[in-house]
Amino acid sequence: MFTIEKTEIAKAIQNAKALHPTVRMIRFGEYTVTGAQGGTYTVRCWRDREGKNVDCTCPTRDGIACKHGLAAVDLHIAVARMRPEPKETTRPSAATLGRV
Repeated sequence: MFTIEKTEIAKAIQNAKALHPTVRMIRFGEYTVTGAQGGTYTVRCWRDREGKNVDCTCPTRDGIACKHGLAAVDLHIAVARMRPEPKETTRPSAATLGRV
């Protein structure tokens, strides 16, 4: 796992570009990445208080950006831009609930 804001990603970006992996979305935030040699890894992307996080099932050590993770991030960002902004949820008023 690595956090994008806290990890050096330049080398992984270069490796991902050279790899030309196939990335498929399982669901928003979860992807499969198949490399040139046929290895398939599952990548999960999410945001929390720590920042934008990526977790890949490849053997790369935690804290180091991997090419599979960054390939999936590219698709994740593209899909996130197409999603509608989340609506603010408000608590229903007593009038809305018919209690007035």
